[in-house]
Amino acid sequence: MTGIGPPNDRILILLYNKEGRLFLACYSGARRSELKDTFPMHPAHGKNRTYEVFLVFKDVLSDAVSKSVYYGSVLTQVIA
Repeated sequence: MTGIGPPNDRILILLYNKEGRLFLACYSGARRSELKDTFPMHPAHGKNRTYEVFLVFKDVLSDAVSKSVYYGSVLTQVIA
């Protein structure tokens, strides 16, 4: 997504688990120019749970926020 917005935009990752009605968010993710990010999860959030993933970009200078984009679903795993 580089070239579409400012390289210093930060990604916000939003996760939603329908079964447990659990909403998780990372409000200060990687910069757009990094092209990747991770979402560390506490084991209490469950192993083998499916989360719907939404992504948003936030301009760090103006606080403007993009429209959210549905990215798909992920199945969590707990790494010991």
